[in-house]
Amino acid sequence: MAEASAHETEDEFASTERGAAERLIFFSDAVVAIAITLLAIDLQVPQGDTAAELAAGFAANRPEYLAFLISFAVIARHWISHHRVFRYVGRASLPLTWLNMLWLLIIVLTPFFTRFIAEAHVDFARFAVYALAETLQIGTFAAIVAVLGRTRAYIPGTPRQLVRYGWVPSAITGFAFLVSVPLFPLLDLWSFAVWVVVPFIGDRVTNALGITGRYAV
Repeated sequence: MAEASAHETEDEFASTERGAAERLIFFSDAVVAIAITLLAIDLQVPQGDTAAELAAGFAANRPEYLAFLISFAVIARHWISHHRVFRYVGRASLPLTWLNMLWLLIIVLTPFFTRFIAEAHVDFARFAVYALAETLQIGTFAAIVAVLGRTRAYIPGTPRQLVRYGWVPSAITGFAFLVSVPLFPLLDLWSFAVWVVVPFIGDRVTNALGITGRYAV
């Protein structure tokens, strides 16, 4: 009886830990969904009664629309990375929870940062604020993945490459965002192209490390 009771307690504890991890995942998904929706709230509606007037309105608001698309893609990429990793998480420690909260903080602030690059002319300061915020967020996610591996928070059956190398692509991606800042005076708006290339670099790295697309960060 005592042995059976011990097994029941162990199973209950494992179930409790898994439930805490799932609550963290559900909360994160909700925050990301709200943030990505808020991006569209401040979009200006073109005014005009003719096709030419509407086209002119779209052209006038082009920087704002472009900033929206950039931030939508950025948040989507963050969520995909979070989803691919956290589906293997079975334990939510306190350090992991706080790191995840920091990660969510930048997600929530992304609509605010989007307004920095929604101007007709993006200067160095505005570009740097956005890029540094993304560097902080990606660096935080790399720390999350590292903590998951160190605290053995992954469920049985988690791919070994994810446990050992899962943080590397995020670290490289964050470094690429950081490098785009000093490139801005040379490339001007073409510096945004660095952000477009970043995911492809990360994919190459994950393939080189043997981290397949099913769970690459």
